[in-house]
Formats: sequence, structure tokens, C-alpha cells
Amino acid sequence: MTSIAKIDLRREASSASGDWKNWVLANVNDHVVRIGVMSRDFHWHRHSNSDEVLLPLEGSLIVDFEGQSMTIDVGQFVVVPQNVLHRTRPAGDRVVTLCFEHKDSSITGE
Repeated sequence: MTSIAKIDLRREASSASGDWKNWVLANVNDHVVRIGVMSRDFHWHRHSNSDEVLLPLEGSLIVDFEGQSMTIDVGQFVVVPQNVLHRTRPAGDRVVTLCFEHKDSSITGE
């Protein structure tokens, strides 16, 4: 039988240091589940090979698009379509998010 592990999201988030950290928690078929912890704005970028799902676990996430911004709170998520220019930033001091995207997507975008 394949080893099955439980992932503790609170413990993972508490291990982050610095202004921004993003890492893979799990592989799911041809996608990954990443956790991101940020206390500063991230740069403008896009993903040319994948849509991206952003789901806040702690705090609120602001997603900026060209000409539009939206705040995503715990209990909500947004799908950023492939090739759409965007940036993410915390609405307060810190935000922790889960991100679902294709395994070949660059963590920092293009």
C-alpha cells in the first residue's frame, strides 16, 4: 500500500520565515498543491500553462488584475485563468494561501 501522510497546514504555515515563501505540499496527478505565506506584495506575473486557484487559509488576499482588484477571504477562492496578468498581496500584515496549479508552473510565474 502507498504511504499516506497527513499534512498539518497550521504547522506548515508557522514554519515560514521572511516576507514571502511558497512551496509544494503535495502532488495531485499533474498538479501541485502549494502553500504560500506572504507579508508583502508579490510581483506582477502570469502562468502560460495553467489556471491557478488561490484559497486563503488565514487572513485576506488581494488579487490585482489589470484595471481590477478583488479581496478573497477565508472560505472563498478565485480561479485566475491561464495567461491573465495578476499579482497577489496581503490585505493585512500576513496571508496564508493554498494554491492549486499545474506541476510545471513556475512558483514565481512569468
